[in-house]
Amino acid sequence: MVEHSETTLLPEAFDPQQQEGSHFDLVPAGWYDAQIIEATVCQSQTAKGSGHYLKLSWQITEEGDYENRYVWQNITFLHDKSVQAVEIGRRNFKDLCDATSISEQVSDVSIFKFKPCRIRVGIAKDKDGLYDDQNKVTRVKPLNSPEAHEAKAAPKPPARTPPTAAQPKPATASTAAGNGSVAPWRKPNPPLAEDLNDEVPQ
Repeated sequence: MVEHSETTLLPEAFDPQQQEGSHFDLVPAGWYDAQIIEATVCQSQTAKGSGHYLKLSWQITEEGDYENRYVWQNITFLHDKSVQAVEIGRRNFKDLCDATSISEQVSDVSIFKFKPCRIRVGIAKDKDGLYDDQNKVTRVKPLNSPEAHEAKAAPKPPARTPPTAAQPKPATASTAAGNGSVAPWRKPNPPLAEDLNDEVPQ
């Protein structure tokens, strides 16, 4: 027989100054090696309609700061009011099959578990600002996909063009005057002797 008791008193005092609160850092957006560890089919019923979707839990396997972190992905499979949601979901389902090398018909989604893939993680923001930002899987590629691995390299910054040296401006009458000299066309005509570079005969 199990006995339960209720009280308002803790078995020992709790000191909030000695404890650390919960915190959750998002995985930065980018490509990661990962595998599915949980795969289930869920049924949804909302004001927007009803349907079925895949709920996938991915575990990052790539060595680094985010190894063993989890991110999630929902893939729409059926929906009674949104043809577009089904089309997008079927494309994502096809990508998942290609990434896990599955070409036969799928009836049990557990077939996708523990197959290494390359996933692109994004960050979803709540447009109404009611909920915190959260990670989501936006693309799935084969583990050795060149496209996914090339995207991991940071793009090189564009080369900087050296500044062009300023060209000296031609002197004007005002600048010439400012330098203490007189522009040639403003000088008086020299006397005849100076012009002939000779003395005037007496």
